[in-house]
Amino acid sequence: MPKPQHIHEVYIRTTPERLWQALTDPELTKGYYYGCAVGSTWEPGAAYAYVGEMGPAITGEILEADPPRRLVMTFTMAYDPEAAVEAPSRVTWEITPVGGLCRLTVVHSDFGGLSKTWATTLTGWTPILSGLKTLLETGSPIGPIPDDGPAPAAVDVDAQWHRDLGVDTNQEVWGLLGTMDRTPDQDEAMVRAAYASAYHWGRAVGRTPANEARGEWMLSHVHAVLGRADLAQHHAERCVAVVDAADLQDFDRAYAHEALARAAAATGRVDEAREQRAAAAAVPIADEEDRKIFVDDLAAEPWYGVPAD
Repeated sequence: MPKPQHIHEVYIRTTPERLWQALTDPELTKGYYYGCAVGSTWEPGAAYAYVGEMGPAITGEILEADPPRRLVMTFTMAYDPEAAVEAPSRVTWEITPVGGLCRLTVVHSDFGGLSKTWATTLTGWTPILSGLKTLLETGSPIGPIPDDGPAPAAVDVDAQWHRDLGVDTNQEVWGLLGTMDRTPDQDEAMVRAAYASAYHWGRAVGRTPANEARGEWMLSHVHAVLGRADLAQHHAERCVAVVDAADLQDFDRAYAHEALARAAAATGRVDEAREQRAAAAAVPIADEEDRKIFVDDLAAEPWYGVPAD
């Protein structure tokens, strides 16, 4: 899965040559790029800068230049002290002739960490591209655009990326758990996906102790299903430790007991398995749908011969 990026497309009634000129001519960029004049030799490896009344605003390096089709550059918001120290991101301009129009595609990517650049450019490209289109189609700058509110808060895009991967790998585990007659390769893929999900959720935006507990439960459950009793016990105990430390109740405490019960069943500790299974069933779960899901999961095999209570 790719990391977050901004993708913009705009159709402009112009030629590729004229559009390329508008991207690289300092007199033209002043008409749409927040009053900044761009300067560079436009050769790969060359530096560039958009310079306004207060000095350099955007700086970077030309990575690719294929006039009048493609321009790739690194991107640093030099005017903002917080963003200026972030690792450079990347901006790709693609010009595609479409009949009497040009399709301009701008991809801003390679954001890293807690990115002020990502947050600012989320909306910052819209006035630039609107101004560029207006300038080329009318011959006049679009002029000042009223301030319509503050920029979005900085977002930890790495943490969001981890969250997305955590969700995807979790769904992969559930899909494999529901697969009849899994092959050994599928069993191994299920284990790897469970560990991957726990890893990514541990670094995800909005993570909570409940996320950690559920990751440990999933690892315990997968190993219990595969008859790997020691690992099932290990992750069940880790699940319980998280639940106890965070004083989690309801759904999560019920599943913590269920994990201990199933791990005990996998090792043949029948009395312990029945005791923990009874404790799991006795945990109050307020939401009726959650309760139904839990009851169905509790009834599902394998219980390795432990009799139903």
